[in-house]
Amino acid sequence: MSQGEREPGRLLAQRYRLVSVVGRGGMGTVWRARDEVLGREVAVKEVNLRSELADEERDLLHHRTLREARATARLNHPGIVTVHDVVDEDDRPWIVMEFVESRSLQDVIEHEGPRPPRWVAEIGRQTLGALRAAHSVGILHRDVKPGNVLITGDGRAVLTDFGIAQVEGDPGLTHTGLLVGSPAYMAPERVRGERAADASDLWALGATLYAACEGRPPHAQGTAMAVMAAVLTQDPPPPRNAGPLTPLLRGLLHRDPAQRMDAGTASDLLSQVADGTAPQPPGTPLGTATMEDPWPAPLGAMARPDDRTAQVAYGGMPTPPPGGHPADLGTTGPGTTGPGTADVGAPRRGGPNAGLLVMVGALVVIVVALVGALLLQDRSHRAASPGTSTSPKTGGSPSVPVSPAGDGSAPAASADPGSGGEASLPTGWRTAQAFDATVGVPPGWRRSQEGASVFWRDPRSAAYLQVDRTPWNGGPFEAWQGWEAEVLAKNALKNYQRVGLRRVDGLPYEAADIEFTWDGKGGVRMRGVDRRIIAGGRRYAVFVAVPAAQWDTSRQQVNGFLDTFVP
Repeated sequence: MSQGEREPGRLLAQRYRLVSVVGRGGMGTVWRARDEVLGREVAVKEVNLRSELADEERDLLHHRTLREARATARLNHPGIVTVHDVVDEDDRPWIVMEFVESRSLQDVIEHEGPRPPRWVAEIGRQTLGALRAAHSVGILHRDVKPGNVLITGDGRAVLTDFGIAQVEGDPGLTHTGLLVGSPAYMAPERVRGERAADASDLWALGATLYAACEGRPPHAQGTAMAVMAAVLTQDPPPPRNAGPLTPLLRGLLHRDPAQRMDAGTASDLLSQVADGTAPQPPGTPLGTATMEDPWPAPLGAMARPDDRTAQVAYGGMPTPPPGGHPADLGTTGPGTTGPGTADVGAPRRGGPNAGLLVMVGALVVIVVALVGALLLQDRSHRAASPGTSTSPKTGGSPSVPVSPAGDGSAPAASADPGSGGEASLPTGWRTAQAFDATVGVPPGWRRSQEGASVFWRDPRSAAYLQVDRTPWNGGPFEAWQGWEAEVLAKNALKNYQRVGLRRVDGLPYEAADIEFTWDGKGGVRMRGVDRRIIAGGRRYAVFVAVPAAQWDTSRQQVNGFLDTFVP
């Protein structure tokens, strides 16, 4: 036990008072602490510098911890623990982080056993979003495992402990005989001593989700050496409890990183399972697999379905669209494709059976497309016709006031508070999950997630819905004023024109709407309403965009999105 662990109540750096130990691991001890200056709870990670380490190894660990702080401080994502400060005391570094009231996924598995596939898929979807945010700036985690995924009481998943993160461009910190990572969750290429890559984190994510479904890691062996031997030479046993997640686990746990499922495909499958729209895997009754059942064909070698419709639907907005943080404006030009499409059509390497896998994958894609077309056709007959459906009654969420185009007015909201119950859905719509909120979505709209945003896109037009959890400051009305000033200063939206800016009354929470038009992709004139919300201390933005020419016929649909949103 380190010196710091024997001293609860000590004041670290004359600021952070250690309260109690909340967790221990091979790399360090995490304390609950109080920031005496700002009067808030924080988490403080104390690195364990074991006495038997040589000076060189102690220096190595010291530098690695500082690198963790630098790496994590570069990330701004709701699924990644925020680093506040680094303190160097007692010849060791201490990392001061956001305190997340939570349990680790490991703790959940140990106390509650295997978890249902839809629950696992939602946790996986959020964790993958955090990984993709880190990968986008060149940061690898290299130790994704259940112990490093925190689950809050409201279902938020937070990825922590970038203690062995590798930053692209930084010299690698390696040492002979020092095993970096957890063997049961290390990708085969890392066990072989090869350089880590994005695909290595994806394998670890697959192993983490496998453990959540099955209650144990994919290669459960008695010793670390036996685990590593199994990772190198054996496929994991087919899962018994994963159901519709089985194809995802198969794809992520492919031993060849070139054949491993890519992040975009994994995100799509996780969304389908989390939303309850994924088909059961073929050949296994009720979606279960046994030790004797073969795994479904690997998906890692498949090309992703054509996503050109989603690119058009993106409308050439910045990344993310106006629901996002103003600092992100202008990062994507009008000609840039939408989220999740970068690897469409990208060539993939394969082994001797790659051609056969691609043929099988193509057949599966065709079958899925045909089934999807039939489902969409069936739903379209049951959906209300545009312009004739009734705007839903809401439990405290008024319909958006739609003012005439170009008049610059801000009409009063036509609130219908109702009795405080949940909003009724328009005919044919379904309730969909967006982080810790729900919203009504028409049939056939395609879901995707990028970082702190969830999108639903109309496959027949450029219309889309976005629910965003990117942090922003101030009240909703004032935040929109600052956002608009930045849009105009940076010319972030071509030919931007405000239609209205208003506070929304009659809601059980604070909200404000901004309505505007702009030139989207291909010169298509777009019109949208973006609502910022503060509910229960949480901040949301709900953005609905449609082609301006379709605005009058889309008003009830626009109202439907805002009326059915429930924080």
